[in-house]
Amino acid sequence: MRSSHHDDLNHILDHLNDKNKVVAKSFLSWLLEKQVDEEDEYLTSDDLKALEKGRIEYQSGKTKSLEDLKREFEI
Repeated sequence: MRSSHHDDLNHILDHLNDKNKVVAKSFLSWLLEKQVDEEDEYLTSDDLKALEKGRIEYQSGKTKSLEDLKREFEI
């Protein structure tokens, strides 16, 4: 990860409230567990369900996109 990405993530995390920090930690931990080798580029049914849940939560306003967070925190 380049330094600017690291700085961006730290800036976002620094501005999250405690509840959202728990959510971010949970998501990042899940993402780390789901990293796959370049040879194994496929999504499981659980991955697809999680993506669909995220899409629904985004559409209903329960979560924000990374782009929205960047604009909000002016990064």
